[in-house]
Amino acid sequence: MTRVVQLHAERDTWYAPAFELWLFGKEAPPTVVRDIVEVKYEDSLEKIDGFTLTVNNWNATKREPIYYGHYETGSTADHPDIFEPGTELMLFLGYQGDTRLMMTGIVTSVDIQFAETGHSKIIVSGLNILDRFRRQQYTWSWPDDGRATICDSDVAKALSPAPDDKAHRPGLGIEVRIDDAAKATEPQLDNIFMNNQFPILFLMERARARGYQVLLGEEEDESGALKQHLYFGPTQSLHDITYDLTWGKSLVSFHPTYSSSRQIFAIKVCGWDRKAKKAIMVRRTLDDLAKGSAQGGPLPNADHIEVARTANREDVISDPPARTEDEAKRRADAALTSSQHGMVEATGTTVGLPDLRAGRSVNIRGTGRHFDGKYTVVSSTHTLNDTGYRTTFTAKRVSAEMAK
Repeated sequence: MTRVVQLHAERDTWYAPAFELWLFGKEAPPTVVRDIVEVKYEDSLEKIDGFTLTVNNWNATKREPIYYGHYETGSTADHPDIFEPGTELMLFLGYQGDTRLMMTGIVTSVDIQFAETGHSKIIVSGLNILDRFRRQQYTWSWPDDGRATICDSDVAKALSPAPDDKAHRPGLGIEVRIDDAAKATEPQLDNIFMNNQFPILFLMERARARGYQVLLGEEEDESGALKQHLYFGPTQSLHDITYDLTWGKSLVSFHPTYSSSRQIFAIKVCGWDRKAKKAIMVRRTLDDLAKGSAQGGPLPNADHIEVARTANREDVISDPPARTEDEAKRRADAALTSSQHGMVEATGTTVGLPDLRAGRSVNIRGTGRHFDGKYTVVSSTHTLNDTGYRTTFTAKRVSAEMAK
Protein backbone atom coordinates (compact mmCIF):
# COMPACT_ATOMS: atom_id res chain seq x y z
CA MET A 1 0.00 0.00 0.00
CA THR A 2 1.34 3.42 -0.97
CA ARG A 3 2.39 5.66 1.91
CA VAL A 4 2.06 9.45 1.50
CA VAL A 5 4.96 11.30 3.13
CA GLN A 6 4.90 15.03 3.91
CA LEU A 7 8.60 15.57 3.45
CA HIS A 8 8.90 18.85 5.37
CA ALA A 9 7.41 17.14 8.44
CA GLU A 10 9.82 14.21 8.36
CA ARG A 11 12.69 14.04 10.84
CA ASP A 12 14.92 11.69 8.89
CA THR A 13 18.68 12.18 8.57
CA TRP A 14 18.90 14.14 5.32
CA TYR A 15 22.33 15.48 6.33
CA ALA A 16 24.46 12.37 5.71
CA PRO A 17 24.11 11.26 2.07
CA ALA A 18 25.88 8.06 1.10
CA PHE A 19 26.39 5.68 -1.80
CA GLU A 20 27.60 2.11 -2.17
CA LEU A 21 29.17 0.44 -5.17
CA TRP A 22 29.40 -3.32 -5.52
CA LEU A 23 31.77 -4.85 -8.09
CA PHE A 24 32.26 -8.54 -8.86
CA GLY A 25 29.78 -9.49 -6.14
CA LYS A 26 31.41 -7.56 -3.29
CA GLU A 27 31.58 -3.99 -2.04
CA ALA A 28 34.11 -1.78 -3.82
CA PRO A 29 37.36 -1.18 -1.88
CA PRO A 30 37.54 2.09 0.13
CA THR A 31 40.37 3.34 -2.10
CA VAL A 32 38.09 3.07 -5.14
CA VAL A 33 35.14 4.68 -3.35
CA ARG A 34 37.33 7.65 -2.36
CA ASP A 35 38.25 8.19 -6.01
CA ILE A 36 34.60 8.60 -7.05
CA VAL A 37 33.94 12.35 -7.22
CA GLU A 38 30.31 12.26 -8.38
CA VAL A 39 27.55 9.66 -8.74
CA LYS A 40 24.62 10.23 -11.06
CA TYR A 41 21.64 7.95 -11.67
CA GLU A 42 18.98 8.72 -14.31
CA ASP A 43 15.74 6.93 -15.12
CA SER A 44 12.83 7.62 -17.44
CA LEU A 45 9.54 6.13 -18.56
CA GLU A 46 10.79 6.17 -22.15
CA LYS A 47 14.27 4.66 -21.86
CA ILE A 48 16.41 2.27 -19.86
CA ASP A 49 17.87 3.75 -16.70
CA GLY A 50 21.59 4.43 -16.50
CA PHE A 51 24.42 5.75 -14.36
CA THR A 52 27.44 8.03 -14.66
CA LEU A 53 30.43 7.98 -12.32
CA THR A 54 33.03 10.72 -12.32
CA VAL A 55 36.25 9.15 -11.02
CA ASN A 56 39.62 10.61 -10.10
CA ASN A 57 42.30 9.04 -12.29
CA TRP A 58 45.41 10.53 -10.69
CA ASN A 59 47.59 9.30 -7.82
CA ALA A 60 48.97 12.54 -6.39
CA THR A 61 51.54 10.75 -4.22
CA LYS A 62 53.08 8.69 -7.02
CA ARG A 63 52.20 11.27 -9.68
CA GLU A 64 50.79 8.75 -12.12
CA PRO A 65 47.39 7.71 -13.53
CA ILE A 66 45.40 5.10 -11.61
CA TYR A 67 42.88 3.38 -13.88
CA TYR A 68 43.77 4.49 -17.42
CA GLY A 69 47.03 5.92 -18.79
CA HIS A 70 49.48 3.54 -17.10
CA TYR A 71 51.54 0.77 -18.68
CA GLU A 72 50.74 -2.16 -16.40
CA THR A 73 49.65 -5.23 -18.39
CA GLY A 74 47.45 -6.65 -15.65
CA SER A 75 45.29 -5.54 -12.76
CA THR A 76 47.30 -4.50 -9.68
CA ALA A 77 46.54 -2.84 -6.35
CA ASP A 78 47.74 0.51 -7.70
CA HIS A 79 46.08 0.07 -11.10
CA PRO A 80 42.89 -2.01 -10.73
CA ASP A 81 40.99 -2.93 -13.91
CA ILE A 82 37.54 -2.39 -12.46
CA PHE A 83 36.05 0.27 -14.72
CA GLU A 84 36.40 -1.68 -17.96
CA PRO A 85 33.49 -1.77 -20.46
CA GLY A 86 31.41 -4.85 -19.70
CA THR A 87 31.98 -4.70 -15.93
CA GLU A 88 28.79 -5.44 -13.98
CA LEU A 89 28.06 -3.37 -10.89
CA MET A 90 25.36 -2.57 -8.32
CA LEU A 91 24.71 1.04 -7.36
CA PHE A 92 23.09 2.09 -4.07
CA LEU A 93 22.09 5.66 -3.10
CA GLY A 94 20.58 7.16 0.02
CA TYR A 95 21.75 8.15 3.47
CA GLN A 96 24.00 6.62 6.10
CA GLY A 97 22.43 3.36 7.23
CA ASP A 98 19.58 3.61 4.71
CA THR A 99 20.59 3.17 1.06
CA ARG A 100 18.50 1.84 -1.83
CA LEU A 101 19.53 -0.35 -4.72
CA MET A 102 19.11 1.98 -7.69
CA MET A 103 20.15 -0.49 -10.37
CA THR A 104 22.26 -3.44 -11.41
CA GLY A 105 24.09 -2.19 -14.46
CA ILE A 106 26.90 -2.78 -16.87
CA VAL A 107 29.63 -0.35 -17.90
CA THR A 108 29.11 0.61 -21.54
CA SER A 109 31.68 3.38 -22.06
CA VAL A 110 34.62 5.10 -20.37
CA ASP A 111 35.64 8.67 -21.26
CA ILE A 112 39.25 9.35 -20.20
CA GLN A 113 40.21 12.98 -19.75
CA PHE A 114 43.84 14.12 -19.73
CA ALA A 115 43.21 17.79 -19.09
CA GLU A 116 45.43 20.76 -19.99
CA THR A 117 45.21 21.87 -16.36
CA GLY A 118 44.29 19.84 -13.31
CA HIS A 119 44.43 16.10 -12.76
CA SER A 120 43.16 13.29 -14.98
CA LYS A 121 39.68 11.87 -14.46
CA ILE A 122 37.43 9.33 -16.12
CA ILE A 123 33.68 9.41 -16.80
CA VAL A 124 32.22 5.92 -16.47
CA SER A 125 28.78 5.43 -18.04
CA GLY A 126 26.50 2.44 -18.11
CA LEU A 127 22.98 1.09 -18.49
CA ASN A 128 20.70 -1.22 -16.59
CA ILE A 129 21.57 -4.84 -17.33
CA LEU A 130 17.99 -5.24 -18.64
CA ASP A 131 18.97 -3.19 -21.70
CA ARG A 132 19.83 -6.43 -23.52
CA PHE A 133 16.10 -7.23 -23.69
CA ARG A 134 15.38 -4.06 -25.70
CA ARG A 135 14.95 -5.50 -29.20
CA GLN A 136 11.72 -4.52 -30.98
CA GLN A 137 8.71 -2.30 -30.31
CA TYR A 138 5.16 -3.66 -30.25
CA THR A 139 1.56 -2.53 -29.92
CA TRP A 140 -0.71 -4.93 -28.01
CA SER A 141 -3.70 -4.98 -25.71
CA TRP A 142 -4.63 -7.20 -22.76
CA PRO A 143 -6.68 -9.18 -21.85
CA ASP A 144 -6.33 -11.10 -25.10
CA ASP A 145 -7.73 -14.45 -23.99
CA GLY A 146 -11.41 -13.69 -23.49
CA ARG A 147 -11.17 -12.61 -19.86
CA ALA A 148 -13.07 -9.49 -18.80
CA THR A 149 -10.29 -8.03 -16.64
CA ILE A 150 -6.56 -8.38 -16.03
CA CYS A 151 -3.90 -7.15 -13.58
CA ASP A 152 -0.27 -6.09 -14.02
CA SER A 153 1.20 -9.35 -12.74
CA ASP A 154 -0.85 -11.32 -15.28
CA VAL A 155 0.55 -9.13 -18.07
CA ALA A 156 4.07 -9.68 -16.74
CA LYS A 157 3.57 -13.46 -16.92
CA ALA A 158 2.06 -13.13 -20.40
CA LEU A 159 5.30 -11.52 -21.60
CA SER A 160 7.38 -14.59 -20.67
CA PRO A 161 7.24 -16.40 -24.05
CA ALA A 162 9.40 -15.38 -26.98
CA PRO A 163 7.82 -12.80 -29.30
CA ASP A 164 5.59 -14.04 -32.11
CA ASP A 165 6.63 -11.90 -35.08
CA LYS A 166 3.99 -13.43 -37.34
CA ALA A 167 1.18 -12.32 -35.02
CA HIS A 168 3.14 -9.23 -33.90
CA ARG A 169 2.69 -10.42 -30.33
CA PRO A 170 5.24 -9.07 -27.81
CA GLY A 171 7.39 -11.29 -25.63
CA LEU A 172 10.67 -11.37 -23.71
CA GLY A 173 11.80 -14.96 -24.18
CA ILE A 174 12.61 -15.42 -20.49
CA GLU A 175 10.61 -16.68 -17.50
CA VAL A 176 8.94 -13.85 -15.57
CA ARG A 177 8.21 -14.58 -11.91
CA ILE A 178 5.73 -12.64 -9.81
CA ASP A 179 4.76 -12.22 -6.16
CA ASP A 180 1.40 -13.96 -5.66
CA ALA A 181 0.65 -12.03 -2.46
CA ALA A 182 1.25 -8.70 -4.23
CA LYS A 183 -0.83 -9.84 -7.21
CA ALA A 184 -3.82 -10.39 -4.91
CA THR A 185 -3.78 -6.67 -4.01
CA GLU A 186 -3.54 -5.37 -7.60
CA PRO A 187 -6.64 -3.82 -9.19
CA GLN A 188 -8.34 -5.71 -11.99
CA LEU A 189 -8.40 -3.50 -15.09
CA ASP A 190 -10.62 -3.67 -18.16
CA ASN A 191 -7.66 -3.03 -20.42
CA ILE A 192 -3.86 -2.65 -20.32
CA PHE A 193 -2.45 -1.18 -23.53
CA MET A 194 1.11 -1.27 -24.88
CA ASN A 195 1.52 1.46 -27.49
CA ASN A 196 4.57 1.01 -29.77
CA GLN A 197 6.90 0.18 -26.88
CA PHE A 198 9.75 -2.19 -26.11
CA PRO A 199 8.27 -4.97 -23.90
CA ILE A 200 11.00 -4.56 -21.27
CA LEU A 201 10.41 -0.80 -21.04
CA PHE A 202 6.66 -1.38 -20.86
CA LEU A 203 7.15 -3.90 -18.04
CA MET A 204 9.41 -1.47 -16.15
CA GLU A 205 6.83 1.29 -16.60
CA ARG A 206 4.06 -0.88 -15.12
CA ALA A 207 6.39 -1.87 -12.27
CA ARG A 208 7.31 1.72 -11.43
CA ALA A 209 3.67 2.78 -11.34
CA ARG A 210 2.98 0.11 -8.71
CA GLY A 211 6.13 0.64 -6.66
CA TYR A 212 7.58 -2.63 -7.98
CA GLN A 213 10.92 -3.42 -9.56
CA VAL A 214 11.99 -5.62 -12.46
CA LEU A 215 15.11 -7.58 -11.53
CA LEU A 216 17.22 -10.14 -13.35
CA GLY A 217 17.94 -13.24 -11.28
CA GLU A 218 19.56 -16.59 -11.84
CA GLU A 219 19.63 -20.00 -10.18
CA GLU A 220 20.91 -23.48 -10.92
CA ASP A 221 18.57 -25.92 -12.61
CA GLU A 222 18.53 -29.70 -12.02
CA SER A 223 21.57 -30.19 -14.25
CA GLY A 224 23.57 -27.56 -12.37
CA ALA A 225 23.45 -25.03 -15.22
CA LEU A 226 22.61 -21.41 -14.42
CA LYS A 227 19.20 -20.31 -15.68
CA GLN A 228 18.12 -16.67 -15.68
CA HIS A 229 14.68 -15.24 -14.94
CA LEU A 230 13.01 -11.86 -14.41
CA TYR A 231 11.23 -10.91 -11.20
CA PHE A 232 8.27 -8.49 -11.33
CA GLY A 233 7.07 -7.38 -7.93
CA PRO A 234 7.79 -5.50 -4.69
CA THR A 235 11.27 -5.50 -3.14
CA GLN A 236 12.83 -4.34 0.10
CA SER A 237 15.13 -1.97 -1.79
CA LEU A 238 12.32 0.30 -3.06
CA HIS A 239 9.66 1.76 -0.79
CA ASP A 240 6.13 2.40 -2.08
CA ILE A 241 6.01 6.10 -1.22
CA THR A 242 4.21 9.15 -2.60
CA TYR A 243 6.02 12.30 -1.51
CA ASP A 244 4.10 15.44 -0.58
CA LEU A 245 6.31 18.34 -1.71
CA THR A 246 5.60 21.99 -0.88
CA TRP A 247 7.34 24.86 -2.65
CA GLY A 248 9.44 26.87 -0.18
CA LYS A 249 9.65 23.96 2.27
CA SER A 250 10.58 20.62 0.72
CA LEU A 251 10.53 21.70 -2.93
CA VAL A 252 13.70 23.68 -3.70
CA SER A 253 12.54 24.78 -7.16
CA PHE A 254 9.56 24.14 -9.41
CA HIS A 255 9.08 25.16 -13.04
CA PRO A 256 5.68 24.27 -14.56
CA THR A 257 4.70 24.86 -18.19
CA TYR A 258 1.00 25.35 -18.98
CA SER A 259 0.23 24.97 -22.70
CA SER A 260 -2.59 24.21 -25.13
CA SER A 261 -0.47 24.15 -28.31
CA ARG A 262 -0.29 20.36 -28.43
CA GLN A 263 -3.65 19.54 -26.87
CA ILE A 264 -6.21 17.44 -28.74
CA PHE A 265 -9.94 17.66 -28.11
CA ALA A 266 -11.07 14.80 -30.34
CA ILE A 267 -9.58 11.64 -31.85
CA LYS A 268 -10.91 9.61 -34.76
CA VAL A 269 -9.63 6.02 -35.11
CA CYS A 270 -10.20 4.16 -38.39
CA GLY A 271 -9.85 0.52 -39.29
CA TRP A 272 -11.42 -2.56 -40.89
CA ASP A 273 -13.42 -5.36 -39.28
CA ARG A 274 -12.42 -8.51 -41.19
CA LYS A 275 -15.19 -10.64 -39.70
CA ALA A 276 -18.01 -8.20 -40.42
CA LYS A 277 -16.28 -6.93 -43.58
CA LYS A 278 -17.01 -3.31 -42.84
CA ALA A 279 -15.12 -0.12 -42.12
CA ILE A 280 -14.54 1.03 -38.53
CA MET A 281 -14.65 4.66 -37.50
CA VAL A 282 -14.79 5.68 -33.84
CA ARG A 283 -14.67 9.32 -32.72
CA ARG A 284 -14.03 10.16 -29.09
CA THR A 285 -13.77 13.55 -27.39
CA LEU A 286 -12.55 14.77 -24.03
CA ASP A 287 -16.19 15.29 -23.08
CA ASP A 288 -16.75 11.54 -23.52
CA LEU A 289 -13.85 10.77 -21.18
CA ALA A 290 -14.95 13.41 -18.66
CA LYS A 291 -18.26 11.57 -18.27
CA GLY A 292 -16.33 8.68 -16.73
CA SER A 293 -16.57 6.32 -19.66
CA ALA A 294 -12.85 6.26 -20.50
CA GLN A 295 -11.22 2.85 -20.60
CA GLY A 296 -8.19 2.90 -18.31
CA GLY A 297 -9.15 5.41 -15.64
CA PRO A 298 -10.37 8.98 -15.11
CA LEU A 299 -9.48 11.85 -17.44
CA PRO A 300 -6.25 13.62 -16.45
CA ASN A 301 -6.46 17.36 -15.69
CA ALA A 302 -10.25 17.40 -15.95
CA ASP A 303 -10.20 20.87 -14.37
CA HIS A 304 -8.37 22.21 -17.46
CA ILE A 305 -10.62 20.68 -20.12
CA GLU A 306 -11.82 24.11 -21.30
CA VAL A 307 -8.31 24.91 -22.52
CA ALA A 308 -8.30 21.88 -24.83
CA ARG A 309 -11.87 22.61 -25.95
CA THR A 310 -10.82 26.11 -26.97
CA ALA A 311 -7.88 24.74 -29.00
CA ASN A 312 -10.41 22.37 -30.71
CA ARG A 313 -7.83 20.17 -32.45
CA GLU A 314 -8.79 16.79 -33.88
CA ASP A 315 -6.43 13.98 -34.96
CA VAL A 316 -7.02 10.87 -37.08
CA ILE A 317 -5.31 7.53 -36.34
CA SER A 318 -5.37 4.96 -39.16
CA ASP A 319 -2.01 3.19 -38.92
CA PRO A 320 -2.11 0.47 -37.85
CA PRO A 321 -5.82 0.05 -38.67
CA ALA A 322 -8.09 -0.94 -35.79
CA ARG A 323 -9.48 -4.48 -36.00
CA THR A 324 -12.57 -3.98 -33.80
CA GLU A 325 -14.64 -1.08 -32.52
CA ASP A 326 -13.55 -1.84 -28.96
CA GLU A 327 -9.91 -1.63 -30.02
CA ALA A 328 -10.59 1.66 -31.80
CA LYS A 329 -12.25 3.05 -28.68
CA ARG A 330 -9.35 1.98 -26.46
CA ARG A 331 -6.79 3.54 -28.78
CA ALA A 332 -8.75 6.79 -29.01
CA ASP A 333 -9.08 6.98 -25.23
CA ALA A 334 -5.38 6.24 -24.78
CA ALA A 335 -4.38 8.97 -27.25
CA LEU A 336 -6.69 11.55 -25.64
CA THR A 337 -5.46 10.63 -22.16
CA SER A 338 -1.83 10.92 -23.26
CA SER A 339 -2.49 14.34 -24.81
CA GLN A 340 -4.29 15.61 -21.73
CA HIS A 341 -1.41 14.37 -19.58
CA GLY A 342 0.86 16.85 -21.36
CA MET A 343 -1.18 19.95 -20.55
CA VAL A 344 0.90 20.78 -17.45
CA GLU A 345 4.51 19.62 -17.48
CA ALA A 346 7.04 20.59 -14.84
CA THR A 347 10.58 20.20 -13.59
CA GLY A 348 11.41 20.25 -9.91
CA THR A 349 14.30 19.90 -7.49
CA THR A 350 14.24 18.54 -3.97
CA VAL A 351 16.61 16.89 -1.51
CA GLY A 352 17.95 13.49 -2.51
CA LEU A 353 15.09 10.98 -2.44
CA PRO A 354 16.11 7.54 -3.71
CA ASP A 355 12.47 6.40 -3.79
CA LEU A 356 11.45 9.25 -6.11
CA ARG A 357 11.68 7.46 -9.48
CA ALA A 358 10.06 7.56 -12.90
CA GLY A 359 6.50 6.26 -12.80
CA ARG A 360 5.87 7.25 -9.19
CA SER A 361 3.30 9.81 -8.03
CA VAL A 362 4.13 13.03 -6.21
CA ASN A 363 1.87 15.67 -4.66
CA ILE A 364 2.79 19.30 -5.37
CA ARG A 365 1.54 22.09 -3.09
CA GLY A 366 2.06 25.82 -2.67
CA THR A 367 2.07 26.64 -6.41
CA GLY A 368 -1.53 27.83 -6.94
CA ARG A 369 -4.73 26.28 -8.27
CA HIS A 370 -3.40 25.82 -11.82
CA PHE A 371 -0.47 23.66 -10.73
CA ASP A 372 -1.19 22.13 -7.31
CA GLY A 373 -2.17 18.49 -7.56
CA LYS A 374 -1.02 14.97 -8.25
CA TYR A 375 1.81 14.47 -10.75
CA THR A 376 3.33 11.43 -12.41
CA VAL A 377 7.14 11.49 -12.48
CA VAL A 378 8.36 11.06 -16.07
CA SER A 379 12.09 11.07 -15.33
CA SER A 380 14.41 11.59 -12.39
CA THR A 381 18.08 12.42 -11.95
CA HIS A 382 19.84 11.63 -8.67
CA THR A 383 23.16 13.40 -8.18
CA LEU A 384 25.52 12.92 -5.23
CA ASN A 385 28.75 14.93 -5.06
CA ASP A 386 30.68 17.21 -2.72
CA THR A 387 27.72 19.64 -2.53
CA GLY A 388 25.35 16.93 -1.25
CA TYR A 389 22.57 14.76 -2.68
CA ARG A 390 19.76 16.23 -4.79
CA THR A 391 16.98 14.78 -6.92
CA THR A 392 15.67 16.64 -9.96
CA PHE A 393 12.61 15.37 -11.79
CA THR A 394 10.27 16.04 -14.68
CA ALA A 395 6.60 15.31 -14.18
CA LYS A 396 3.17 15.62 -15.75
CA ARG A 397 0.13 16.76 -13.82
CA VAL A 398 -2.61 14.13 -13.52
CA SER A 399 -5.30 15.88 -11.53
CA ALA A 400 -6.10 18.57 -8.99
CA GLU A 401 -6.85 15.82 -6.48
CA MET A 402 -3.88 14.84 -4.32
CA ALA A 403 -2.76 11.21 -4.06
CA LYS A 404 -3.85 9.65 -0.76
